[in-house]
Amino acid sequence: MKVISILNQKGGVAKTTSAQNISFGLKKLGKKVLLIDFDPQGNLTSGVGIDKRGLEYTIYDLMKDRAFGLQNIGLEDVIMNKEGVDVLPTNIKMSKVNLELGGVPGRENLLKEILKEVYGYDYVIIDCPPSLDNLTFNALIASQKVYIPVQTEFYALEGIVELMDTIELITHRMNEDLEIGGVFATMVDGRIKLHNEVIEQLKEFFGERMFNTTIRRNVKVTEASSYGVSIFDYASRSNGAKDYLGLCKEILKREEN
Repeated sequence: MKVISILNQKGGVAKTTSAQNISFGLKKLGKKVLLIDFDPQGNLTSGVGIDKRGLEYTIYDLMKDRAFGLQNIGLEDVIMNKEGVDVLPTNIKMSKVNLELGGVPGRENLLKEILKEVYGYDYVIIDCPPSLDNLTFNALIASQKVYIPVQTEFYALEGIVELMDTIELITHRMNEDLEIGGVFATMVDGRIKLHNEVIEQLKEFFGERMFNTTIRRNVKVTEASSYGVSIFDYASRSNGAKDYLGLCKEILKREEN
């Protein structure tokens, strides 16, 4: 089982959209996937068609339960299936994690402990919050790979150094198996000179870790999430569907060859 975090602390880079469509793309390619919404905003939960306000239990409740050594809530109480992908949803309750669990010993390992109860999946995809806090540390400690979506704009590399420093810190102190699995450009418009220049900068900076596939700007991708479905169910012939499926094929080539 491969555990992958989708992370960029900079907002607006299509992180959540990418986590959703990578998961459903991998499912389309025959893989069994568990998708975890680890962002208190709960946008991924809404994006897959789950009413986050009406949830009885979320990944937060699992974390709180395990933090105090309890087994009152099982994975089966939280997991929901959408379009053939299992989802661990979240909502605004997740924002209380630092306040309520801040003094719990080993709080940075809670997600890793929960994933020890998970079996039968080829991939676990974690949509991280756009910040470098305890939730992100939990995700990174539980993961083997980090995938970084980067928007093709002037300040694309802003904050990347800090992000890579955080990943290196986690690798050296808490999870020696963690590595950057890949970087991919999002919201690309090949007609814009700046976008092409930024992609070349990213390739120079990341080298072989840069994916060849880029995610083109496509309104259908945003529309799909607003309807609570993946791009593959909403507009299977769109550029967005083609790009995300191409990225998933490249991911499988990297992870399984």
